[in-house]
Amino acid sequence: MWDKLTGFMTDVRGEFGRVIWPTREELVNSTTVVVVFSIAFAIFIGIFDLVLSYVRSVLIAL
Repeated sequence: MWDKLTGFMTDVRGEFGRVIWPTREELVNSTTVVVVFSIAFAIFIGIFDLVLSYVRSVLIAL
């Protein structure tokens, strides 16, 4: 059991050496895209919710 765990950890360390990590610029750009998309999606969902609430209130008033 201990040998398997040691071998696994050795493999993990080797894989981390082969990973191509993003540059700072790539990381900032990716983060910016995610934040902007999340805000835009939240605004869209909020507007959609307002419209559905209005439609529901109109239907209930009938």
